Amino acid sequence: TSSTLLQTMMEIPLEKKAGKLYAPPGKLQMIYFIDDLNMPALDQYNTQSAIELIKQKQDYSHWYDRAKIQVKDIGNTQYLCCMNPTAGSFTVNQRLQRHFWTSSVPFPEQSALLVIYSTFVKGHFEHLPFRISVQETAMGVIKAALSLHNQVSQAFRKTAKNMHYEFNIRHLSGVFAGLLQAKPSEFTDAEKFVLLCVH
Repeated sequence: TSSTLLQTMMEIPLEKKAGKLYAPPGKLQMIYFIDDLNMPALDQYNTQSAIELIKQKQDYSHWYDRAKIQVKDIGNTQYLCCMNPTAGSFTVNQRLQRHFWTSSVPFPEQSALLVIYSTFVKGHFEHLPFRISVQETAMGVIKAALSLHNQVSQAFRKTAKNMHYEFNIRHLSGVFAGLLQAKPSEFTDAEKFVLLCVH
């Protein structure tokens, strides 16, 4: 992402206030969510112009109108950023990073995911009148889904070249949300339940 594109996108929700001040409509506060902060490509000068634009705004609370070459003060805005832990640069400009509170959230361990998803699935299948064979199969299906997800995410890592390789908890949750739609009248044997998971 170039700084020009980033600035254009960030100016869309802003409106002109008094003088040189631009801010969200009314008295609203706005938080810019910037995904993959560590992914902008280096330009010919070995810098990241998009990062420099964010740093300029954080340091001086303004950026420049590119057509009129005039200062635009930016008010009532904050940033929330995240970084891709598997691709891109693994460091951020320290002069930018000083403006942020930094935390790291690792992917949950397999044992934690097993507890989370088995709680939901067991609750659903034990609460409704499913046959015992279907209830017993549920735990095996959970373990198989978690194992498959782990193998796929290890084999197909997300890179700058393969941005579509992203296998996260959201995908797993979608699978288990589908399983929780199962009704006892439609799944009378374990094989049908397994086929639902495979589907």
